[in-house]
Amino acid sequence: MHTTAVSYHAEAGIAVVQLATAGHDTLDYRSIGTAIREKRIEVREVNDAGSVNSLLVLNHADLPIFLMDGDILIGAKQNRVINTSILLAPQSKTIIPVSCVEQGRWRSTSPTFSSSDYIAPTSLRSAKSKQVNDSLRSIHLHQSDQGEVWDRVSVLNSLHDVQSPTQSLSDAFTTREKEFDTFIASFEAHPEANGLAVFNSGGMLCLDVFNRRDVHREYFKKILRGVAMEVSQLAKGKAPAGEAEASYKAIDFIDTFEAAEHESFDGVGLGVEKRFDTGERAGFGLFHLDQLVHLTTLQMDSRRPPARKRRPPLE
Repeated sequence: MHTTAVSYHAEAGIAVVQLATAGHDTLDYRSIGTAIREKRIEVREVNDAGSVNSLLVLNHADLPIFLMDGDILIGAKQNRVINTSILLAPQSKTIIPVSCVEQGRWRSTSPTFSSSDYIAPTSLRSAKSKQVNDSLRSIHLHQSDQGEVWDRVSVLNSLHDVQSPTQSLSDAFTTREKEFDTFIASFEAHPEANGLAVFNSGGMLCLDVFNRRDVHREYFKKILRGVAMEVSQLAKGKAPAGEAEASYKAIDFIDTFEAAEHESFDGVGLGVEKRFDTGERAGFGLFHLDQLVHLTTLQMDSRRPPARKRRPPLE
């Protein structure tokens, strides 16, 4: 997978390197956001009673639909975050693994879910990725530590002084939406890119590479909004990596990933996941027909959020 950096931009305490790989646009699929808007898919609770950590997705389309790790789904009985990247088969019904990011609500506000215009912040995604790695090794399921996910949502809301009656991650994004959009306003998706790496003064926060350039464009601002939630208040710190350093590190990581040993697991839908956990970084590559669908690597946050008194289980 030959990779080149096609653009670099630094501002607001972060730097973004956009990447182009030789093997892009080799698969035909659509993103969940596009599919929901076009009514090609429905995302529902698994049944009338619901299940906190599972959802039902009906793909009515004649082509695969891509769901990204960290995608936030809004509505139904409570908001969820998707636990891993998924490529749904055409004309399929699939139970997908999710985590709750709205602890205090268990009542229906809509029959189906809608897609948000942001994804989960890096610390939540990285912690969840490690938890899923551990779960796959032990019980062969894409499960998270729901208690820690709730704790991280609480910490993120506290960071932005957001009082959420249902402890919802979405309340922080809604409250600070203009602030986050201002933070990332100068960043634009490059038309030739199919991936991006985001840096701050602490190094590379996240790297996401997609098979399709149009899907990269769809997720570009969504990923940056998730980053902004964590680093927007730290923008006056040390400058992020310069262009040469950042580009080298991003390309070198992809080369390292290709050469490294991985643990392989069946994908939730189509394809195979090649997962890794180095202690400093966690992530995976989702492959279908020997083609990369999505590669993600996330900087690990070793600080577990402080435990807090939890509400009774929702099931």
